[in-house]
Amino acid sequence: MMMLTGCRRYRLSTILSLVLCHSAAWASDPTNNLFTFSCLPLTTQRSDPIVTPGKPSSHTHVVVGGTAFQRLMTRETAKNAHDTTCEVAIDRSNYWIPQLYHQTRDEFEIIEFENSAIYYFNRACNYSPNATSCDGTKYPLAPPPGLRVVAGDLFLRTYNETSFAQRAISHMCIKEDGTSSETKHLPRQSCLKLRSQVFFPSCWDGKALDSPDHQRHMAYPAIGDYNQGVCPETHPVAVYSIFVEFFFNTEPFPDHENWVYAMGDPTGYGLHGDFLNGWTDQYALQSAMATCTGAEGLNAPECSITDNQTRALVPIVQPLDAPLPSEELGQHESLSKLPGNNPITGSRELQ
Repeated sequence: MMMLTGCRRYRLSTILSLVLCHSAAWASDPTNNLFTFSCLPLTTQRSDPIVTPGKPSSHTHVVVGGTAFQRLMTRETAKNAHDTTCEVAIDRSNYWIPQLYHQTRDEFEIIEFENSAIYYFNRACNYSPNATSCDGTKYPLAPPPGLRVVAGDLFLRTYNETSFAQRAISHMCIKEDGTSSETKHLPRQSCLKLRSQVFFPSCWDGKALDSPDHQRHMAYPAIGDYNQGVCPETHPVAVYSIFVEFFFNTEPFPDHENWVYAMGDPTGYGLHGDFLNGWTDQYALQSAMATCTGAEGLNAPECSITDNQTRALVPIVQPLDAPLPSEELGQHESLSKLPGNNPITGSRELQ
């Protein structure tokens, strides 16, 4: 593993501190700025250990990643998962977004979630007075152990172009001819696949692993755009930029005007995503931007997070370490209402 140099220490809490190490040598090639891997579905359940710990969530989520996912998770729970549905074996993190449903006149049926792609980018840089762009000489900090991040707002039903947080949420309609088109709202056309996309904030306050609203400890860059740029003074520490793509099989449901997210959102503006850090080797993760972003990617012999090995991308037969909550969410039969009894709010006509 590459040695970490140029260290600076930030205080996270009275019991946790993390060495942030940046090396100019690591960032010598700014074109090598990402690594990516795929994940299969882990579970579909009405759970959200960040927003509603220990209780049922208000709506259904689809989840990928570590098998320890459950309604109540401590900082160590994810890290100690027995397995993961992602290609990278040491990533026991969880990533989740709301389930997509198809609405008929009287019923709701689940739209199959197929898989996801996870991206880690070198896009943001630490706050520096008078900085107007990132100079590419340093890598951001890997997400610190136990970090929890929420992007998006489940209650949004309109769109504000000036908001970085809203611009970070989007949808990709993938058509039968292989072409695709991106929109912030749910597509207004039939799609072979729908790709629901969330770009998480890349700037951290350097102190809290979570916050009361689960968002204020993180921010999008102050200079640049939602997906790149200089961090604000209030959130001076740049972390790896995480982008997730969740693929839904919408081919059986060409009536796109009847797609609705689990929280009762027919517009798509309320799409949101959650990330709970469960990487088991923080130093391997910190080294990944330097060792896993070249032409060979995760297959590079020096790649710190795979050590030339990736987990076979096959379903896990018994995926969860914890019992699955008992509730019919539409996997086996149509429902008369969305799980959690969420009414449809917002108008597709106003998209």
